Amino acid sequence: MFSGHAALSLLGKAARPRVPLFLIAVAAYAPDIVQRVLGYFNQFNRELSHSMPAIGIGATIVALVYWAATGAAADASVLWLAYVSHWFADYITGIKPTWPGGPIVGRVMYLHPGRDALLEADLVLLCWLAYRSTLPADRKNTAITLLIPVVLIVCQLAFDYSLAPGLPRL
Repeated sequence: MFSGHAALSLLGKAARPRVPLFLIAVAAYAPDIVQRVLGYFNQFNRELSHSMPAIGIGATIVALVYWAATGAAADASVLWLAYVSHWFADYITGIKPTWPGGPIVGRVMYLHPGRDALLEADLVLLCWLAYRSTLPADRKNTAITLLIPVVLIVCQLAFDYSLAPGLPRL
């Protein structure tokens, strides 16, 4: 999942408007961030970033830190859910480890870039509509608000195009 993680962040922001969107997005992309950081240390075991136990531990740490800092348990829960949503979203588009020594599973939608683009574009639009509905009337139709789904969908199309077999890679 590429733009879908950002879309789910918008949904989290719609549910808990007090939580900064940036923090929700970081939580939604956190397993990829952890994977990248571990790669700098030549550790390429995806079980450390993308397995269910790794995601559960990471989500719990993030939520507990936010809760300790703010005292807002309900707001912390949206960070936990954004982090955990990463595994389920990636399950649809790729393959992910379940637990150490467990099976690697996934629907591998990336093998069908057109379908993936359509699925993620739909997710972007639905989550953006939920987010937009929570905005004050004077912010619903600003250029930045209206550009959010456009930018996310263009990024998704570029990403899926780069995966399409037989096409030049971006």
